[in-house]
Amino acid sequence: MNKEERKAIQNQYMDKMVERLPTLRSAAKLTQNQFAKKLGVARSTIVVIESRGRQLQWNMYLAMILVFMQHEDSKKLLESFELFDEKFLDGIK
Repeated sequence: MNKEERKAIQNQYMDKMVERLPTLRSAAKLTQNQFAKKLGVARSTIVVIESRGRQLQWNMYLAMILVFMQHEDSKKLLESFELFDEKFLDGIK
């Protein structure tokens, strides 16, 4: 897979994450403020991302995956929403 193909896949994952973010936070029982604290960002950052006023960055996407993987309900949703592919993530090391 070349760099452009990898970037296109990353963008697809990030777009899906933004679309599903409120549902995932709810499943993890996290407010915007709680979620922001776990990610080490301001609540306003989460608000802007959820309202699509700012593009999600790849490092933030990966951090979100890690947070949601810690909660059983949001982990199940991650899998059902196809928000990541372990083979793809393994390939970016």
